[in-house]
Amino acid sequence: MKILNSRVIRISIASLLTGSLIGLVGGVFRYCLIAVDSGRNALITGAHAWPHLGWLAPVALGLAGAGLARFLVVRFAPTAEGSGVQRIEAAVAGEVELVPYAVVPVKFFGGVIAIGSGLALGREGPTVQMGATLSRFISRFLTEDDQDGKVIEAAGAGAGLAVAFNAPVGGSIFVFEELTSSFTPWLLVATLAACSVAVWIMRGMLGNTLDFTVQHVNATHDWKVAPFLALGALLGAVGALYNTVTVGLLRLSDRLSGISSVCRAAFIGATIGLVAWFAPSLVGGGEVLSQAILADQYAMGGLVTVFLARFLIGPWSFAAGAPGGIFAPLLVLGASFGALFAGVLNHSIPLLNLSPVACAVVGMAALFSASVRAPLTGVVLAVEMTGRGDLTLALLGASLMAMVVAILLKSEPIYETLKRRMLAREALNKKAIAEGYSAPLVR
Repeated sequence: MKILNSRVIRISIASLLTGSLIGLVGGVFRYCLIAVDSGRNALITGAHAWPHLGWLAPVALGLAGAGLARFLVVRFAPTAEGSGVQRIEAAVAGEVELVPYAVVPVKFFGGVIAIGSGLALGREGPTVQMGATLSRFISRFLTEDDQDGKVIEAAGAGAGLAVAFNAPVGGSIFVFEELTSSFTPWLLVATLAACSVAVWIMRGMLGNTLDFTVQHVNATHDWKVAPFLALGALLGAVGALYNTVTVGLLRLSDRLSGISSVCRAAFIGATIGLVAWFAPSLVGGGEVLSQAILADQYAMGGLVTVFLARFLIGPWSFAAGAPGGIFAPLLVLGASFGALFAGVLNHSIPLLNLSPVACAVVGMAALFSASVRAPLTGVVLAVEMTGRGDLTLALLGASLMAMVVAILLKSEPIYETLKRRMLAREALNKKAIAEGYSAPLVR
């Protein structure tokens, strides 16, 4: 009995149960996103049979989807807006209260509706927050103190990321590098248990394959690391600008407080629907788009279009305040820039003969590192999602350069900015309620 009641056994059991639950929920979530993406594309294809009025279909879908997703957040779980990663970081650090269980259905259905309607948001935001919330439900029965509960919560969030990207090691490193900035035996046990079981269950549901099918070329020569360093430096600047645009649009949305946030989200969704009418592949989570880039299916002109469009669509979609993350959009943007970088250099200096596919993979990790400032997580995610372990040196070098340039540009990590914004908004709401207002000022 003493062994069964030991701390490590309780934490292990809680983590395994947490991983099992988020693996099941995350697997169903991913399956639903695949289904709604197919449905949206079928709708747009069918609507083109009526060229003069057909555009109304994707516009109406975007308007209704984004508006409904935002309504679910405002009405049932305000803490479910956006990514949710910044809230989990704050909860683990003891800066905010733990989120209510209503977050789980709102994140699930709101995420499916928002991303399915075309908003360029990532599936990892909902799975991370759902994972942390579900872990709290389990830990309350199996842990004895708040500290162990926070360990299980962090492990559950990591399991959510692992399920979203089919990357158990990446999800684990995300916990140590980004969520907690710590590495303890208890956190290690909980995280590895939760992430491994979650991905095992998800793969049992959706198949044991890599997220992206990427061709293998000849191993990268040592002297070719230099171009990857240049790519990383450029993406450091791109990441800093992307963060600025994202936060700028959020602040613009805050200034339009006279307009209901549901109406603002609906307008954003309608504009995304109009983009979908002309280019269906440019909207949504972007997994299919990333696969096309990694399969080297785009010419230079197409890559320019993808990069510029997604650079604007990503922050614009995030400003809707619907459930959804920013990781997946960053991967699309980094891949398109990396492939474009290879194309430009090969045209200018043919002897380099850079692989657009290799540069796309490296670009994914480098932009992630510039924006989120979690280079190890970005590198491991890129390797686990593509299977390109031969690019490890290039991935590390580019991620390092991206991080250095972003720091030199005084660009704050995106989740630090989002967390500070979240805490300021909640402080303002508490002050408003304390002064006698019947409802929060910020919604």
